[in-house]
Amino acid sequence: MEEKANSGQYMPDAERRARAEAAIDEYNVERPQILSSAYLQVAMYFGGYIIFSALLLYGAYANDDAKHRLFGFTGALLMVGAFYVWDFAWKPVKDHQMVLRYRLFPEIFGFVENVDYSHGQQPWFLEDLKQLKLLRFTRSKNDDALSGNHEGLDFSLVETSLVSGSGKNETTLFKGLVFHFPLDHPFDGTLIVARRGNWLQEKVRDLFGNRDDVLECGDPEIDAFYEFRSSNLAAAQPLIQGALASALRFFSRDWRDGDVLMALDGKACYLLLPSKKDYFALPSITEDIDFARDAEPMIRDLVVLLALAHLVRKLG
Repeated sequence: MEEKANSGQYMPDAERRARAEAAIDEYNVERPQILSSAYLQVAMYFGGYIIFSALLLYGAYANDDAKHRLFGFTGALLMVGAFYVWDFAWKPVKDHQMVLRYRLFPEIFGFVENVDYSHGQQPWFLEDLKQLKLLRFTRSKNDDALSGNHEGLDFSLVETSLVSGSGKNETTLFKGLVFHFPLDHPFDGTLIVARRGNWLQEKVRDLFGNRDDVLECGDPEIDAFYEFRSSNLAAAQPLIQGALASALRFFSRDWRDGDVLMALDGKACYLLLPSKKDYFALPSITEDIDFARDAEPMIRDLVVLLALAHLVRKLG
């Protein structure tokens, strides 16, 4: 892991870039007509509701008593209804943003073989991650997800929030990217790289817990932030003191959004990368998509993530 993640070697070639630009240009030609149709639909829905409201208010006023209670009650209901009608009228525009992702992402990320995009669905590997108890989450709130094969690496990643509890007791344990991919050499057992608990949690574990499966890498800076748990201590110790410690030093230096967590389970690797940004953002229907401004940063971000995965896959 002393090797650096060279993302430049994975950037798409000129032909792949040209195809992505062509797909964006095609959308930009169609966009004004799509926007005009959306505005017309909003005007029809809301205009119809205004006419309906006026007739209803007239009927209420004409048949009301001297205190105009019926008129006031009807007006209040119609104002509440206006919010629902407004949301309903703009729903096709919001849906268009999702359709746009399904349309353009296979072209923008076309340098990935068998690329597949989805939104709001729970990837199958999150249930496996839950069983490893790297984080004790009860459910996930999933946003954009991408999977495919890159230079022989089968991968899946999802923007998600891992939470525990519900309602007022809901706690977000993690927000960012969960990256799943296979290792070149399977690890015989499980190895968890988790955040070290606070002082009180550590004392409780010392008193009542089982620390027989907990290891340290010997680097004070890493051991201060992380704890290592494994079902195979003999296989885990040299890995923790060598390649894995180097990987964590790399992440602590180059990943600015928080502490990276990791789990190895046989051939599977789970990389949890905290993040505050939206990796798959596109402009609204009111403006054109610019390849250099909107698509290229997404490509660059994905390439960096894939370069990291190509390095980490050599663990095990």
